[in-house]
Amino acid sequence: RVTKEVDSTSKEAKSFLKQQEKRQSAAPASLPTVSGVKRPSGMSSLLGKIGSKKQKMSTLEKSKLDWENFKEEEGIVEELAIHNRGKDG
Repeated sequence: RVTKEVDSTSKEAKSFLKQQEKRQSAAPASLPTVSGVKRPSGMSSLLGKIGSKKQKMSTLEKSKLDWENFKEEEGIVEELAIHNRGKDG
């Protein structure tokens, strides 16, 4: 299982939130009641829905994730950023 963190303002985060909104709007607006008691809802049911469907990771996404982790482990993030600003970048 791989967890990916992105900025909330990024394109990827916005597309993920739109997908979540579509899924929620496709669900029935009110939950049916059984003998006057509503079904349990809230965070646990939402997390269950999200966690039940596994999203496949492409080779490109996996490579990007591995590269980001490598840069952090080696501490070369700043060095690469400086190098990319120059002529040879």
